[in-house]
Amino acid sequence: MSTPRKEWTLEGFIYYLLSVCVLAVQFFLYLLRSQQAGYMDFGGWVYFVASCLSHAAQVALIPYLLFYLPLALTGWRRTAASVQVVVTGLLSVLIYLNSQVYALYRFHINGFVLNLVFGDGAGEIFEFAPMVYVKQALLFVLLVLIFVGMWRLAVYLRRRVGRRVVCPGIVALVVLTFFSQMYHAYGAFVQKPSVLKSTAVIPFYYPLTANRLMLKMGVVPPTNSSLRFERTGTSVTYPRQPLTVSPPPLDSTFNIVYILIDSWNPRTLTADCMPNVYRFAEENSFFENHFSCSNGTRNSVFGMFFGLPGYYWDTFEADHVRPLLLRELLDRGYDIRAYSSATLLSPPFNRVVFGDVPNLRTRTPGDTSCQRDSTLTADFLVALDTLSTSGRPFFSFLFYDLPHAIAVPADKNTRFQPAWEYADYTRLSNEIDPEPFFNLYRNCCYEDDRLIGAVLDGLRSRGLLENTVVIVTGDHSQEFNENRKNFWGHNGNFSRWQLHVPLILHLPGVPAGRYAHRTTHYDIVPTLMRSCLGVTNPIEDYSLGCLLTDPTPRGWHFAGSGMNYAFLIDDDMILEKKVNGVLEVTDRDLNPVDDYRIDPVAFDGAIRRLNSFYK
Repeated sequence: MSTPRKEWTLEGFIYYLLSVCVLAVQFFLYLLRSQQAGYMDFGGWVYFVASCLSHAAQVALIPYLLFYLPLALTGWRRTAASVQVVVTGLLSVLIYLNSQVYALYRFHINGFVLNLVFGDGAGEIFEFAPMVYVKQALLFVLLVLIFVGMWRLAVYLRRRVGRRVVCPGIVALVVLTFFSQMYHAYGAFVQKPSVLKSTAVIPFYYPLTANRLMLKMGVVPPTNSSLRFERTGTSVTYPRQPLTVSPPPLDSTFNIVYILIDSWNPRTLTADCMPNVYRFAEENSFFENHFSCSNGTRNSVFGMFFGLPGYYWDTFEADHVRPLLLRELLDRGYDIRAYSSATLLSPPFNRVVFGDVPNLRTRTPGDTSCQRDSTLTADFLVALDTLSTSGRPFFSFLFYDLPHAIAVPADKNTRFQPAWEYADYTRLSNEIDPEPFFNLYRNCCYEDDRLIGAVLDGLRSRGLLENTVVIVTGDHSQEFNENRKNFWGHNGNFSRWQLHVPLILHLPGVPAGRYAHRTTHYDIVPTLMRSCLGVTNPIEDYSLGCLLTDPTPRGWHFAGSGMNYAFLIDDDMILEKKVNGVLEVTDRDLNPVDDYRIDPVAFDGAIRRLNSFYK
């Protein structure tokens, strides 16, 4: 490489380092303008500064590698400099605009927001005075001048310090990146608020987590007693108003049993496949058009217990906010127990959902899901003798895993044939016949139905169904390419084949009935709070749901997490925000809808409702 081109490359690298500093300052200001700053401790500040610098280094690397280096090495120095200044400046402007969007909606810029700002009807939401536009224009000009001036500074520094800046600069950025990633993995595992809260404000920053790896390595997660608040109060209002309660008479206090089936496809709820659960549905309230609040377990279970979207998971985890439902049950002396086939440590349901429950059982012994499902059933039935005679009301959570594992012993894989011997995911494609795979899955559901039947018989034989509320549902569904788009399993899309699950409610004294209106997991908490606990608050004080029996249209149903989520509109349209920020609009069968225009007023209302529990 000729000497001039080496100097040009060095100038570009120095400009890159300067850009990193400017962009990092912009990221840093996100935190200072937010409530999260109140959570910071020394370690949190060191982590956040390192994260701002490392993330800025990744963002600024794009124009340097893609534009500057190729042009400079081919002799186009001025063009290379101009392009790098312009592109980096535009990134800075985008980061500034995103800070304003985040302050308003707590969303970083994505397809939804762009449609909201530039779509038809945006003027009905945003009305800005002329001086606002003037101030924004002046700020943009200032940013441009800063980045132009930085190039002159880069030329000056190249002459003054030369190559001496290269190695320290690279080493510093590598060390900062490594430190921020490792510290986040540690902070996420020990629930360090200063780490969890500050990470969320940096746009499109997804650092490393290693909870499962640490558990496999034998690292012991922190117990509730070892967790320490680093700030008094929270950044949310949950509930929005203190609960007002008219407790029912003691002789009408209900026990509550949650029976949750992981990855439950509604096509299996037939008299042939799941006879016990099907009969239970026929005898009680059966909600045929019920939707989960996510296509994955973590956010689905969160929504079932909080009545709110998994969008709040990170905030509630950092703030140590527990479900109002369980807090109210504990205050009333309920004996709360969990029987879960999969561990409650990952995702950390033991902390986020059951954090206040004493002596929580977090694991069920067994080498396979089939063994663990059988064990948890037997253990619950043994405990039921004590629970039924203790004089205390009880809440029990039974979480079955076989339909998620899709694996049963050969002697239990016989009812539905032909069936695969095991789930061979390498064979899945849009061309294969799904029936043998689905038959294996149905055999798993049949086995769990036998176990759940034993639970229901155990409640019935002890006379407990007369004063016990029983809910049977799935955390989310399991797709078997029903849409013919080559989707299998869950966590792949937000169509009904990954969100639609049966829901059966046994409420003592309520006659059997089928309900065809759309209901959601958000409706479970309000129904229990009203029916079992006598909470008289408006539901919007503590949930985004309705009563299960309320036929009011659910409108914009939020499903997913803060990274990848969708709004389902009237069961006909799916508006999905991908992890990369892209907005994808499809009909209910995942067929693209190219000409769909989002109603910005309706969307603005949906977002404000979604954020209504933030201060």
